[in-house]
Amino acid sequence: MCKLFGAVMVQNRVPDELIKFRYFAERDKDGWGLAYYKKNKLYLTKSTQSAMDNHKYVTAAEKANSNLIISHLRFMTRGNLREANTHPFTFDKYVFAHNGTVDISSIGNYLRGKHKRLKGTTDSEVLFHFLVQSMEKYGNFMGLRKAVKEISKVARERHVTSLNFLMSDGRFLYAYKRVYRGPNNLFVRTKKGFYKSIMFSSKPIEDGWVELENGEFMTVDSQDLSVIKTFIRE
Repeated sequence: MCKLFGAVMVQNRVPDELIKFRYFAERDKDGWGLAYYKKNKLYLTKSTQSAMDNHKYVTAAEKANSNLIISHLRFMTRGNLREANTHPFTFDKYVFAHNGTVDISSIGNYLRGKHKRLKGTTDSEVLFHFLVQSMEKYGNFMGLRKAVKEISKVARERHVTSLNFLMSDGRFLYAYKRVYRGPNNLFVRTKKGFYKSIMFSSKPIEDGWVELENGEFMTVDSQDLSVIKTFIRE
């Protein structure tokens, strides 16, 4: 299922790992998306083609000269093949990419107002708006925790494979790993020195990656790369 990639760096640059990430599209070939922030503006490029066969991915990646990047390779499960169903999803200042499937009947009915006006038909977009709605009500950190806990209460009884996601509000990158069934995973790698960075990926890209624990929730501040690590479990 789908692949996630996220990077937070001390300076604006295009990480080599972002270019290499496209090779995972040999299996996850049902589209790709790339989002990044620059001077407080959110940029987004999507395609329904495989990142392996589409020069547009490399072109978009080479333009992503940023210190906060999120990318996604899609393996289609729910929602047909169109850009509106391709991750990352954006709303206002938020960007979100997810790996897994979620029973939207457990959360879709809780969406209100602007969050009911979805662009696509995926469970992941419903999950995104459920999270943002909670963040707007309770604040980003607490809102995410409350929303994830609500989903976790019913996850074992309903069809939820994983809640692995990367999300950002333009300053912080939020990374969460929660797998209920299936082979989904999420790894992190920290680099020090001149090219100091913290990166996340569904599969390791070269060496030095560490698997997140199940339920681990990491918040990375793009201003100084400080990290808050906690756990969210039902």
